[in-house]
Amino acid sequence: MAMHYKKSLIYFSILLLVLLSLGCAAQKAYRINPEFESHARSVTTPQLIPPDIKIYELSAGGVEELIDEWSAKGKENVTKSIIDELSDKEVEIKTASLDEELKGELEEVQALYMAVHNSILLHTYNTNNLFPDKQKNFDYSIGPIDKILQKFNSDSLIFAYGYDQISTGGRKALMVLGMLLGAATGVYVAPSYGVTAVSVALVDSSGTVLWYNVNANAGSFDLRDEKSCRSLVKGLLRDFPQIKKR
Repeated sequence: MAMHYKKSLIYFSILLLVLLSLGCAAQKAYRINPEFESHARSVTTPQLIPPDIKIYELSAGGVEELIDEWSAKGKENVTKSIIDELSDKEVEIKTASLDEELKGELEEVQALYMAVHNSILLHTYNTNNLFPDKQKNFDYSIGPIDKILQKFNSDSLIFAYGYDQISTGGRKALMVLGMLLGAATGVYVAPSYGVTAVSVALVDSSGTVLWYNVNANAGSFDLRDEKSCRSLVKGLLRDFPQIKKR
């Protein structure tokens, strides 16, 4: 299950690159379950699952190297940004530390969610593989998650994933050189900007994905930087629905 989860994360990063090339992921159109209002009646205080953030150094040749220190900082920034942004919308978010047993159980739930998440990206955002009915009638589920919610003492989960590519100095130099040569010759050949992407989903106890959004951009954001991260997350959660307090 753990290996499947890692493969899903890799697939997510590749798919985001495809979406960007099509100009689809850059749109900020969220997805919402058609029966959100009735499902949301049982949602009061969502539990934020620790965001899974991967930040890579991108070489001049396009080789990625995962940087753990950067990823940890990105995770910290994304977590704080989500909590702050939803707090501004009067949504109370729960967080909790995870013991080893709970981490194992959560990994299984995350793997289930990731499979659904990839399908959402592929069939409701990517025009080449679009399922119009799925886009219009946004109905996705990971199956009941009551057991793990009981351990969190919560009624819903918020999943967040992030992916970032930080260009090396050599790659940036090639980009500048490419622009200069392009201006002189009219032919632009240079490495592309690194991609930054974050997705967020709200899932209720039945496993229904009530709300989902992804924000991906090339060259404009840096999850290591608190202000830059907050700006991306702010746009991502701009249309997050109001959850009524009980």
